[in-house]
Amino acid sequence: MTKLALGIVLVSAIATLGDYVWYEIGVRHRMIAGIIHGAVLLMSVGGVLGWPARRVGVGLQTGIGAGVVGALTYYAMAPTMGYPAMFAAWVVVWLLLAYGEGRILSRPQRPWLTLLTRGVIAAALSGVAFYAISGTVWGRPPAGGRNYLQHFVAWIVAWAPGLIAIGWPRRSTGAPGNSRR
Repeated sequence: MTKLALGIVLVSAIATLGDYVWYEIGVRHRMIAGIIHGAVLLMSVGGVLGWPARRVGVGLQTGIGAGVVGALTYYAMAPTMGYPAMFAAWVVVWLLLAYGEGRILSRPQRPWLTLLTRGVIAAALSGVAFYAISGTVWGRPPAGGRNYLQHFVAWIVAWAPGLIAIGWPRRSTGAPGNSRR
């Protein structure tokens, strides 16, 4: 559980750094920038999910895949859906992460129903949290400028439910290969 908590902090720090790059360096919102941002950010999420299984490298690759597919989902849907496309892409990302954690990173593999359940719970809970913080991290900055400590805390709120839902360790049953991570 400690690795998961540290991972949430790490992912939130990378998300905050991403905000800084977008806003302070002035990266223009173009599809390629969004895909790169998604790949880098989700790479950190995949690494966090792979860490307990000692499969960080595979986790990084899994995260990159989820980030690229999530970004492409957004850009495919945004012309017709607008802003809600972000939430559809968010669901796709969490389902891919649940698949990656449950079937690629975990040994033994998690049952399909378990990973689907974890993915749906992650998407729903983190989706609500993401919606709740979206006004903090996006939109016009306050008169005094952006507060990146506030962004960091907001990203913890947004990422924690999903990472906990997917990365929560298995119950220890004493059976070989089914021990706590």
